[in-house]
Amino acid sequence: MKKSSKPTLLLILILLLIITVFALINVGVKLKYEQQLLSKDKAEKIFKTESQKKIKLTAEYQTVTAEERIVNTAKSELGMIRNAEDPVIIKFDSKKLEENLETLNQKYEQ
Repeated sequence: MKKSSKPTLLLILILLLIITVFALINVGVKLKYEQQLLSKDKAEKIFKTESQKKIKLTAEYQTVTAEERIVNTAKSELGMIRNAEDPVIIKFDSKKLEENLETLNQKYEQ
């Protein structure tokens, strides 16, 4: 009896189909990986530009808030002068303050 070649042909077709499916999956995964790499590169570029902007803004902020610049602007544009006197120090007795508060509370409660 002669064996039929149909089972081997079917087996070969199934194997080719499986290999084709794996090849397509491989290509799909590779394309997705490349897309992810591109989006990662874009995100890194955006991050670098934003961090550079942040550094520039920090430097500008430090320049604007420098005491020398503020004093010069106040003197030249606003005509202000710097107070050369020592600051006034106010001292108070906390017990006396509490007594005054109690007196006020009693006065307004009545």
